[in-house]
Amino acid sequence: MVIGINEILRRVKKEKLIENLGSRELKNPEGVGVDLRLGEVHKIISGGAFIEADGKAGLGKRKGVKTKIVAAFRPRAKKQKEVVIKSGEYYLVSTVEKINTPLDLLPLIESRTSLFRAGLLLICTKVQPGYKGTLTMGLKNLFDFEVKLQMGARICNIAFFKIEGNSVSYRGQHQGGRISPHEEEQQV
Repeated sequence: MVIGINEILRRVKKEKLIENLGSRELKNPEGVGVDLRLGEVHKIISGGAFIEADGKAGLGKRKGVKTKIVAAFRPRAKKQKEVVIKSGEYYLVSTVEKINTPLDLLPLIESRTSLFRAGLLLICTKVQPGYKGTLTMGLKNLFDFEVKLQMGARICNIAFFKIEGNSVSYRGQHQGGRISPHEEEQQV
């Protein structure tokens, strides 16, 4: 069951379900989800990522990529910076908003249609119950021309599904909005 916008907004106010939610979403939402905004753009500057299997099949270690921030949303700026995404480029992007996922909800993130209509693929997923922090996604320009994105632009929509039965709280390495573990570490 998807929870309605009235329940999302009630939980935003009472439980801080989503922090830093834009005024448009608070005052004039539509549908059953709310839009989240572009908070940071990270360029991958070195690779070497790996993900091992757990248990007898492997040691359960992982390593991500190293990144640097290209641009960040500035809350009180009169004008936000624009980032040019060139053809074929891939970035890690995160949201302005921070979510505090309770154990009874499963958030699902979807790209806004304005992104894919401009040739941008936003790689999104569900969010585990118990996750707290900004959301990180992949962004790739699939077209042969550049696309400008302004920091603070609405890039994705989040809807919440009610969980019936038990859930186990997220305890992974990305808790708190961590972009990528660029040093080798043990998976949780």
